[in-house]
Amino acid sequence: MSNNLSAAQTNSRLTASPLRAATDASPPDKSDRKRLSEKDLQARIDLAMPHVNMSNRQLVAWMFSFLKPVKLLCFLACLYLCISIVVEIFTTRQMGETITGIKLLHLAAGYQSFWAWLSGPDPQVRHLRHVMAGLAALTLGFLVLRYVREVTNAKLSMTMVYYIREAVYDKLQRVGFGFHDQISTGQLINRALTDLQNVRTFIQTAVLITLDIVLVVGGYMILLATRNIWVAALSLVPLPFWVWYILNFGRKVQPASQQVMESEDRNVSLITENIAGVHVVKAFATQSLEINKYNAHCDSYFGKVLYRIRLYANFTPVIRSIGTASHLSLYLVAALLIVRGKLQIGDLLILGTAMGQILGRLQQVAVISDQYQNAIVSSRRLVEVLLAKPTVPEKENATPLGEGASEVVFENVTFGYDPAKPILRNVSFRVRGGSVVAIVGPTGAGKTTLVSLIARFYDPQSGRILIDGVDVRDMTLSSLRTRIAFVFQETYLFSDTVEANIAYGRPHIRGGEIEAASRLAQAHEFIEKMPKGYRTILTERGSSLSGGQKQRLAIARAILFNPRILVLDDATAAVDPETEDQIRRGLGHVLSDRTTFLIAHRISSVKRADVVIVIERGRITQMGTHDQLMAQEGHYRDIADAQLSGDDGRGADENPSHMKRSQNDREATAAAAAARLGRDADQGAEL
Repeated sequence: MSNNLSAAQTNSRLTASPLRAATDASPPDKSDRKRLSEKDLQARIDLAMPHVNMSNRQLVAWMFSFLKPVKLLCFLACLYLCISIVVEIFTTRQMGETITGIKLLHLAAGYQSFWAWLSGPDPQVRHLRHVMAGLAALTLGFLVLRYVREVTNAKLSMTMVYYIREAVYDKLQRVGFGFHDQISTGQLINRALTDLQNVRTFIQTAVLITLDIVLVVGGYMILLATRNIWVAALSLVPLPFWVWYILNFGRKVQPASQQVMESEDRNVSLITENIAGVHVVKAFATQSLEINKYNAHCDSYFGKVLYRIRLYANFTPVIRSIGTASHLSLYLVAALLIVRGKLQIGDLLILGTAMGQILGRLQQVAVISDQYQNAIVSSRRLVEVLLAKPTVPEKENATPLGEGASEVVFENVTFGYDPAKPILRNVSFRVRGGSVVAIVGPTGAGKTTLVSLIARFYDPQSGRILIDGVDVRDMTLSSLRTRIAFVFQETYLFSDTVEANIAYGRPHIRGGEIEAASRLAQAHEFIEKMPKGYRTILTERGSSLSGGQKQRLAIARAILFNPRILVLDDATAAVDPETEDQIRRGLGHVLSDRTTFLIAHRISSVKRADVVIVIERGRITQMGTHDQLMAQEGHYRDIADAQLSGDDGRGADENPSHMKRSQNDREATAAAAAARLGRDADQGAEL
């Protein structure tokens, strides 16, 4: 494509592709929101997240629902476990038989060596050979089954992790902005990693290790009962003590585990924020302050972990002491039975092996208990994510947004991130399809919030928003958001090629259309100077680019989407006036038939708009063309005079700031009422 590609040629190339829009990945600017107290913030979190009143039993049942996708692997793992334990028990029995057989043997005369005797025809020797051959076969079979078990268990574990992570990631992608606004990135990362692993570990442990304990204890008890019923009964004595102690321990350790995880959340959030804001930290030379803050959080985390360690430090010795006392008692009883001839010498080996396995398995109850306590806390936190209700639910009978002129209507819309503190109040206006609408107003007036409602990032508490006469709440979210493109002042770029970032919403597009969109956004020139041009891989968040370069890439991304509705939220604030004028001309060619909402503070950016809406304190106080508003007293003329007239040397008292007027709620209300009366007088004429 030649460097002198005209805007008309570029426009024809873009409009030849299928008409489709997409949303910018950047979230709405949060400058419109007011600082909340901790009580208000918690109330908002409660609105975004479900109240998890599930009992521990319900949480366990919920965790086990993750076994459904891997039920075949789980069945195979349990089958291999059962077979290997049966083989293990028979191996132990065979070892006892071997020892008993060896004790009963005597070395017969007439043989030159031990090996000659061992291969001789003596019946007892033949029996010993058969027993040893059986022992070797069982041992080999046990080793093979152990290998198969480990492979199947690993596959079960990884597959289960895959499905749980898929569910968490899918939910995080689909849940509304309201949820992400309330939960920090660090908390979500910690829940998606640490809590997920805790749940996965417990599920696998609860199935396989519990089954292992039941089979080993039950199998060896049966083996002991075949030798002596009293020895088998005595081996059950420690069980009631263990159960009682473990239940009491669980009541203490669950709150401790919860405190550890919450403290870990804060640490991860702090790390995430500092990595994302590393430029600010270094610019203000606050490294020592951030290090001290992190050290304080780590000290708090360490104290909570140490408390939990102390609990387990008391728990483990008690469990082992009960097991050791039972073990020694059984050996004493077994010795007495051997002296009285009621047990064979090989039975002592069986008893020792059986009790070692039984007590070893029963001591794993402590591990299960630990994992259970962690999993209950983690599942309660994870279920808050996976069962979070959509902040903008889609109706079952929702219909796709049809083709049309993209007329946008606000009817008495009131909205607040905290319903008790509305940002927008009774906002009403009508935008004719294909119009360019400029929205101006002081910082925090509700400009970004207003355009965010068009794509249903949030739903208003009252009133409604219509596109081509249809309430946006009656449309499918996908059809709505794939026809609206957003370019926010804070542009987000992915760690991918420049080409992939521009074509993010239409990844199948490559080549000429991407270059055409870049030229219209005045980005082609600096892209060509990059080491690999459009195939240059950007650093995280595009940190190697200037603010203006990132904004131009975002504009190119929006141009390539060919949206029916385009929202430019101070999208050219970081570029120079000359480049801004070139971008505006390019957008004029490409989006001449699109409805455009332009949020800007520069009068030069908004004076060519078809209509200008002035918002102050969440209300529309003025509305009209640039010339009409310049003829009226109000915010628009104030900022126009400040920008166009320059510093004329007058003092603050002679030229009062428009900010002081906009901060006066009474004056803003009066201006909004006057604007509403003006609209009523025009009989609802379209803008």
